[in-house]
Amino acid sequence: MRRLICIAASILALIGPAGAARAAGERFAISLREKAVVEGPVVALCDVADLGEGMPDKVAHLSVGNSPWPGHLRDVTRVLVKVRLLSAGFDLQRFEFGGSDVCVVEAASACIPAERLVAAAREHLLAQFPPEGPRVEIELLRAAPAVLVAAGEAPVELRPRLYGTDPPAGTVRVDVDVVRAGERLRRVPLSFSVKLRERVAVALRPIGQGRPFRAADVSFVERDVAAASRPCVRLPEELEGKVAMRSIRPGQIIARQFVGDPEAPVVIDYNQRVFLVVETDTLRAVTVGKALCRARKGEIARARNLSSGREVVGLATEDSTIRVLLKGHENEG
Repeated sequence: MRRLICIAASILALIGPAGAARAAGERFAISLREKAVVEGPVVALCDVADLGEGMPDKVAHLSVGNSPWPGHLRDVTRVLVKVRLLSAGFDLQRFEFGGSDVCVVEAASACIPAERLVAAAREHLLAQFPPEGPRVEIELLRAAPAVLVAAGEAPVELRPRLYGTDPPAGTVRVDVDVVRAGERLRRVPLSFSVKLRERVAVALRPIGQGRPFRAADVSFVERDVAAASRPCVRLPEELEGKVAMRSIRPGQIIARQFVGDPEAPVVIDYNQRVFLVVETDTLRAVTVGKALCRARKGEIARARNLSSGREVVGLATEDSTIRVLLKGHENEG
């Protein structure tokens, strides 16, 4: 017996007073906090609880769940901690639990102000247009919220891009990616109204089809051309000597497609008596015929020779005159 007591004394001396207390049955203290702010993707026990002296590292860094999203909260309960300890193979009798019943956990986060997001998107939109014009008006359609992302040492970068392939006019969406060290943390969609202001031709009064453009009919004013599906007339010189190819209503922007050269005058009418002229390098003959169609100057016309009764084809050149095309000379004129 005396020998056994000596051996026990030697062991106590080796493990020290704290070890002697543990050997006597003292338990590790785990005191759950009411609140905690964590960094990283995983919540460890040491993040949410004050741990007693001598707590093994394996217990201190035991995972009790994933971190919440920035701006969100997660509850870590005393029951959850016990379940995690049991799942990891620890005996609950070795621990003494205290503190709060629930710890409310939030992630350490960085705030990206709404103004910064909007400014990045607006700058990207302006870069889509040449400096010389048009004048671009950009209006945010819906208020942008500030964005929370997980905290980190590397700086945050904003990378805006247009959504879709349509031209950036009218209602436009810009996606702003929040990136850190090449990893996208968030994507924030923003909607804008984009107006393109240019000085264009606008009809002051109705302009009928075929009617020449006059200075009194047109005004050059600044308009939003974002919705215009066709290029617009921007200079008075574009209308000089031109006619309307379709009817244009007052206030309508004049597209270049609406503008054309005046048609040549009608010089031949159906059933009209015409002069048929046959001309070569050495011969010129004129006879009378009857037009079989209506033709403008320079167009192909058909007529019947009243002397021979034969149908001939030629170019309408002037009032009541058709220059007959001889075989082998069809491409002349």
